[in-house]
Amino acid sequence: MEKVTESPPYQTEKLTFAAYLIASNRAELIGTQPNGRSRNVCFLLSSAPTDEEITAFFNGTAQVSALRYAETIGTLKAVAYEGRAKHGSA
Repeated sequence: MEKVTESPPYQTEKLTFAAYLIASNRAELIGTQPNGRSRNVCFLLSSAPTDEEITAFFNGTAQVSALRYAETIGTLKAVAYEGRAKHGSA
């Protein structure tokens, strides 16, 4: 039997980028972890974005439901706050 190796989760501190990937169903939130360099948390996502997804987001051509994007941002803010509180950085 061949052993399947899972790839590590994709990490980003950019809340808006994480929200885009989640709202567009390109990734799922796995969790958060503290960032030792700042009081921010890193969002851990189920899959890494493609180069095309990165380019589309950062050059403003990505499309996603505005309502879903706004709701996802709110959810991630709450998750980030809980993550900071849990790790003593609130």
